[in-house]
Amino acid sequence: MPKLSHEALVQLVRHAPALIPDLLWPGAPPGPVRISAAEFVDLHFAEHRADAVLGLGGAPERPDEALVVEVQVERDPRKRWTWPLYVAGLRTRLNCPVTLVVVSLDRDVARWCAEPIDLGRQRNVLLPWVLGPEAVPAVTDFDRARELPELAVLSVAAHADEPGVERIALAALDASRELDDERGIHYPDFVVGLLGRAARLALEQLMATQKRWEPISDMFRKPWLEGIAEGEVKGRLAGKAELVLKMLQLKGFGLTDAQRQRVLDCRDEALLETWAARVLVATRLDEVLTDQ
Repeated sequence: MPKLSHEALVQLVRHAPALIPDLLWPGAPPGPVRISAAEFVDLHFAEHRADAVLGLGGAPERPDEALVVEVQVERDPRKRWTWPLYVAGLRTRLNCPVTLVVVSLDRDVARWCAEPIDLGRQRNVLLPWVLGPEAVPAVTDFDRARELPELAVLSVAAHADEPGVERIALAALDASRELDDERGIHYPDFVVGLLGRAARLALEQLMATQKRWEPISDMFRKPWLEGIAEGEVKGRLAGKAELVLKMLQLKGFGLTDAQRQRVLDCRDEALLETWAARVLVATRLDEVLTDQ
């Protein structure tokens, strides 16, 4: 089952910093939430950067409480050495209580993240507060999804392998239609890329019952192609090829002229859609542009 990449999850948190407190304290978030600087420097001047730092309540430079938020998509033993540094460094900088919050939508990884971190002879122990998939509600209500689009996308990621995820995906797609910034481009791609084949087919059938929705096979089209007739295959392929290139550019992958031309010359619609979905989870260019 595809998973939302580390970068995509961090993007959700940074676009909606109140998302984390809302999940930690449902119905009773602790005052205003602010994004703070997330860099830490150790005594050897090596820089460490947390995925996000949130200040809760108080003044911008003197919050009542702070959260170090880390997104974890796989086990990484090095984190158990750097996470205590994040907490101690932020506590020193802000002079307030600091809690480590780890977001992991993989149940096995979430259990690993929740293990106490012994700082020495069990005299000082750091207990990460882990938000696993069970902490994310299944958002199927359209009004709630529009109010909290990041939560709607996160809900798809948390429940992608569960029955009925197509209704969660539909709510997230509906919320994304209301966004007029880069989120309106990225979030639909995140949602579609998270779904397996069966869930995609279920979503397409669900969308077919509502006239205002396009078939899911057209989800990757650019706005300027929306008026092209269904029979104009050449134009549709060109649009999908351009979108793949745009997604690769936004992900920071550099293409050679030959690789760029390969995408533009592709006449396999299914392969173009596969490439687009791979961009969301790939860490290297060669993981995207394969024929497998």
